[in-house]
Amino acid sequence: MLAAALCLSSCAYLQTHKNVKEAFHTCEGYRVVEPLQLYSAGNTWYIAVQPETMRKHYPVLHDSIFLNTDPAPSYSTINNNSPHNYKRISGSTAKVLLRNDGYYTFNSLMEEMNSMQDKPLTALPAGAARHQIHAMVQTRASDNKATVLSRTPESTPAVGQALAAVDFVCIDVPGSVAYNVAIPVMAPFVFFYNFITEE
Repeated sequence: MLAAALCLSSCAYLQTHKNVKEAFHTCEGYRVVEPLQLYSAGNTWYIAVQPETMRKHYPVLHDSIFLNTDPAPSYSTINNNSPHNYKRISGSTAKVLLRNDGYYTFNSLMEEMNSMQDKPLTALPAGAARHQIHAMVQTRASDNKATVLSRTPESTPAVGQALAAVDFVCIDVPGSVAYNVAIPVMAPFVFFYNFITEE
């Protein structure tokens, strides 16, 4: 089975064993509050974020060529009872968000927030004011709206590694082989479905 999987040309494979490992971990981070909340304190601007305990999830099937799906992991919420925090953004981004003709993408906003090394504030500075966002902020279903700051424990326990190995051999390998063998049969149906829906 392993030899057959290596001989197949497709880059598609099952990865349920990764989710087995992640079941033994939790992540601490934050998720952007929606709708967006913009605040200023002096010349510093902030976006409201929600602190969360999360769990990482990988797509069961990774196939970036045959399927039009995003193979990036997602994060589910375990606990988010904490009050809002506030993550700094640049003044130039804030000015775009305030404009009636402004345009920004959610991914660009997340990239900027993550590029700033400071941790989110647990409370706004004195005299902070909230502002109405007038710009159009493009969001997509595939946008990752969560940021992970820490992962506990850092390494997977031995029992988790053992279960993941069993899952890999018993589920992922035979499932990957079966999926790759079925691709030539599925391809025409998917092609015509995409062609009809795009038209």
